[in-house]
Amino acid sequence: MNATPYRPAQAEREETARLLPVPAERDLPPGRHLHHKELLMRQIDQDTTHTSHQPGGLRRRLADAAAPGRPRRRLVLGASLAAGAMAAVIAVTAVGSHAPTTVPQAGGPGGSVSERGPGGASPRAVQLLTRIAAVSASTSAPQVRDDQYIYIASQVYGASKKIGADGDGAKAQYNDDGTGTTHPRQAWFSVNGSRDGLLHSDLGAGEGDISLGKNTKPSLQLPTYTYLASLPTDPDALLTAVYAQNTGVDKNLNPDQEAFQTIGDALRESLMPPQIGAALYKAAAKIPGVNVVDDAVDASGRHGVAVSQDHGNQRTEWIFDKDKLTYLGERTVLINDDSAGGKAGRILVSTAVTERAVVDKAGQKPSPGTAT
Repeated sequence: MNATPYRPAQAEREETARLLPVPAERDLPPGRHLHHKELLMRQIDQDTTHTSHQPGGLRRRLADAAAPGRPRRRLVLGASLAAGAMAAVIAVTAVGSHAPTTVPQAGGPGGSVSERGPGGASPRAVQLLTRIAAVSASTSAPQVRDDQYIYIASQVYGASKKIGADGDGAKAQYNDDGTGTTHPRQAWFSVNGSRDGLLHSDLGAGEGDISLGKNTKPSLQLPTYTYLASLPTDPDALLTAVYAQNTGVDKNLNPDQEAFQTIGDALRESLMPPQIGAALYKAAAKIPGVNVVDDAVDASGRHGVAVSQDHGNQRTEWIFDKDKLTYLGERTVLINDDSAGGKAGRILVSTAVTERAVVDKAGQKPSPGTAT
């Protein structure tokens, strides 16, 4: 194993960015802007009485914070506190249940975390991701047509923050007491992005269907099945593409952290060709700072082993079944206490993928026994 982590040279990134199918502009499709705005508006409707005497003004600030320019399908919807907005976080989990909001402290937040290898992913992370990649490569490829949809059923939990009654400049505090309710989420994504996607979600403020629009400029952050199938299966070439798409996307993260987040974006709500999944896991094994968490719990309460990376005071964890090594979900936890009153180990975002399938139209559920 090489001790030097893989980091593509700038010229290599630029050449790969030119050759691979990369979106013409880094932006969310209009339908997903609407989706993000709707989620934020629903959340603020529940928080208005606690946050401001001028809810209209706060709603406008939230809408501004969710404006175009955020190219991810991340469940952490970046409403900026610096802009005076509530930080809203959305995620995937079980109906009417309460998501765990604190992780075990033994061995640090999130359980025992493996030590880093010299300059890169820990040896245990490399070993685990190699095994996960082998499992992915051994699965059967789905039969998919361009006119079909990828169906993803999930469970989500997300913490939210509120600002003081005087609005801008007030200290942010968590908006719940750590016993937040989890919510179901069902999404339908066009196989090639040419048809409108659909989201059905219950955030506790009433259920509803939201059009996600078309995805005519897919990326690793907002993939379609067709886009994923077009990517290289060589891990080095694929990781070069990951780094190439990261340039300037999130200035709060370094390139290695962005690479980890980008692969997580691709994994979270997608069904992908087995060889592409295997290549993504092998690529993740080459990213510096990637570790293993021995015990992590997804939003539906399933325990698993996690591949993790720290960024600032947060740790993002991809959770896998300990025996089957199949993807369960993702969570983000606090590493240390924060200024908003969160204690080390508090869960900020928790997701659990419960079904993946190919269906013929948006809104259609898979037949019994056909989902994975």
